[in-house]
Amino acid sequence: MTSEQRPKIDLEQTPADRILEGLAVAGLVLLLVLPGIYYNELPGTIPTHFNAAGAADGYGQKFMIWLLPLIGLGIYIMMTLINRRPHIFNYPVKITPENAAQQYKTATRMIRILKAAIMLLFAYICRGMIQGALSGQASLGAGFLWITLGAIFGTLVWYMWTAVRERDARR
Repeated sequence: MTSEQRPKIDLEQTPADRILEGLAVAGLVLLLVLPGIYYNELPGTIPTHFNAAGAADGYGQKFMIWLLPLIGLGIYIMMTLINRRPHIFNYPVKITPENAAQQYKTATRMIRILKAAIMLLFAYICRGMIQGALSGQASLGAGFLWITLGAIFGTLVWYMWTAVRERDARR
């Protein structure tokens, strides 16, 4: 069944979905507001890149503080728009009229989890850039890379496992 042939279903948001959307909005608001609050206090050069250990290893002009919020806003908008059309997603299982609603629900939940994680991680990075610029000691922490990888790949593994398990439960 191609994406054009798949059922188009309006999904109701669950309380968990609303919480995830709220976390994503909170992360986005922090990401957009923090640079505005601290911009005039920032020195001319700020940390703009962090290595795998979380230490700053790249610096740039202070206007670069706005790059991450712009990227974050673009990601937020794209993920929100794509999540309204789950019938066009790629799925690890065949979509049928019988399993479409559950598969769409699981896939849109994955997008919401990723969106919330990305917005919160971007806000944390932005805060780290600001804090590093103001204190002269820029670091995101040694565990930041592992937390980031865990959040993203953990969500993807959860999704794949859940999608396949739900397919098998319907047989």
